Amino acid sequence: MAEKESKKVTVNRTYKDTVFRKLFSDRKNLLSLYNAINGTAYTDETELEIVTLESAIYMGMKN
Repeated sequence: MAEKESKKVTVNRTYKDTVFRKLFSDRKNLLSLYNAINGTAYTDETELEIVTLESAIYMGMKN
């Protein structure tokens, strides 16, 4: 049996963040995500307030 090659996969987090922010900057998509996460059925997307943190640093450990 041949040995499997170990390949290290790196993730481009900037790319993933950009896609996420682009997708959910649309209020309709954001409301859909909010309803899915919280089990709610809100319909008025004008009530949403989009807040984005830029260059945030988390200084601590979370378990």
